[in-house]
Amino acid sequence: MSYKLWPNGYLVVILTSALLICSSVVCFASSEEKVILTTHNLYPYGSYPQGALEKIIADETFEGVAVDRVRCVFKKMGIPLEIHVVPWRRAQRMVEQGLANGFFAASQNDFRDEIAVKTKKIADQKWNWYMLKDNPLSPQDQSFKELASVGGFIGANMLKWMKEQNYRVTATPKNTEGLLKLLLARRVDAVMANNYVMQALLRQYGAEDKVKVYLNKDKPLFVYFLKEFINSQPTFIDTFNRHLPECSQ
Repeated sequence: MSYKLWPNGYLVVILTSALLICSSVVCFASSEEKVILTTHNLYPYGSYPQGALEKIIADETFEGVAVDRVRCVFKKMGIPLEIHVVPWRRAQRMVEQGLANGFFAASQNDFRDEIAVKTKKIADQKWNWYMLKDNPLSPQDQSFKELASVGGFIGANMLKWMKEQNYRVTATPKNTEGLLKLLLARRVDAVMANNYVMQALLRQYGAEDKVKVYLNKDKPLFVYFLKEFINSQPTFIDTFNRHLPECSQ
């Protein structure tokens, strides 16, 4: 190769090396480029200690079965991760608006599938109905939809499902604790909530013996990554899912 052609040849060598590097790992734009995920403060999936300052950018005190597993996977992938803790509806809107790369821990619905791609399951969840024991209504009765006033919290897939199924939704507080307060105050006949979250709140409020519980459905939880992000990183989801079993609790 002559000296005149050397600059072009040198460039080819560099590009070839870069392609080889990309083929051996997830070809993320840079190993130093961080991924931003959004979530909300929700025990046991990810929460700050009770009474602690709730920071928007999660620190090491923000822990739980879902966030710990997600962090573990990103560590194995060698990709920096930043987690923003905001109200749940905002967490999803931030991703929809391109302000973050993904959100968790979320159950499946059609709208989420339109804008994002979900991973394999990162945590379990059951959708349960909760009612006061002295309430004569039952979700198992055909008349329940017409007679019962029900509640779900803003941004929850459960709330969307209840509206689609034509339940008489009369209360939409900002979180599960708000649902429990409404139920104990007899403002609604029933609320639908995550089994782990509501069980912890019932213990906290000393109200475990005041309610009856009906299983509605199993709804596992996932990380949803924005489609634009996944399209730019085509091997990302497969690599994430491959590491999930290594990060089991």
